[in-house]
Amino acid sequence: MRPAFQQNFAKILCIVLPASLLLTWAAPSSLATLSPADGAVWLAPDEPELRYVVRQYSAPAAALCADPEAADLLRDSLQVPAWRGRPAAECCRWRGVSCGWDGAVTKLALSGSRANGSLPTGLPSLLASLRVLDLNGLSALSGTLPPLGRCARLTHAYLFGTALSGTLPRSLPGSLQELECSRCRLSGTLPDTLPRALQYLFLESNRLSGTLPASLSRLRSLTELELSDNRLEGSVPAALGSLGLRHLDLTGNERLTGSLATAPPKSGCSGGSDRYLRGRMDAQLTSSLRPPKSDG
Repeated sequence: MRPAFQQNFAKILCIVLPASLLLTWAAPSSLATLSPADGAVWLAPDEPELRYVVRQYSAPAAALCADPEAADLLRDSLQVPAWRGRPAAECCRWRGVSCGWDGAVTKLALSGSRANGSLPTGLPSLLASLRVLDLNGLSALSGTLPPLGRCARLTHAYLFGTALSGTLPRSLPGSLQELECSRCRLSGTLPDTLPRALQYLFLESNRLSGTLPASLSRLRSLTELELSDNRLEGSVPAALGSLGLRHLDLTGNERLTGSLATAPPKSGCSGGSDRYLRGRMDAQLTSSLRPPKSDG
């Protein structure tokens, strides 16, 4: 029994040891050159590097979709040319798709992909682990905004310049840090409650109406607020001025009134202060926040 055990142990060493050495030698150079186009799997900020290396070098398993049926629905709905004919089971290798170690889609970055379909209404259930949604500039992408509030892990959503219509979801995920939906076809009012984690809110050039929610003035993480060229009305929450915003633009909302309790500090942007409040605002505040006229 002992010689047999030694033989088996030697065989195991012959297999495991060279593989371990190869992994150690290849990992640094390979990790430096991998990109989403190579089918690389996205490394989450809080994920240990060792786990990333292990799943990266078991590529066939890591590339498998956790939910091929959901991938099929996503492909049929979004109509991304580069996805045509690609197996749903390998959705983690599709252009613009990144997955976690378990094969769940965590990032969808399709800007420049020429997608010309629509966002599926069941997006939250299809992509329950989604963290980043980047559809910027896809002018042929139509449909309505799905209920993003059900995407519990979503931190960044970029939908600039799409043809998406409808209203903003009444609830947004508490994890959301950046929302860019400028130059879409959105209507209706702003949600009464906005995520406290929100840092960047751009909704320029839509058809939004109603008043500014009081919850805006409680967003202590907010640094940039762009709501110009909508149909907003009523009073601007005075406490909004105490947030220390780097960028605030409410121009083009002619029915907005009021003034801020504290003028936001000047930004380092060229052209002076980056705070635009034109409309029926307090005259002194408005003039102090407009960029200075150039001498030319």
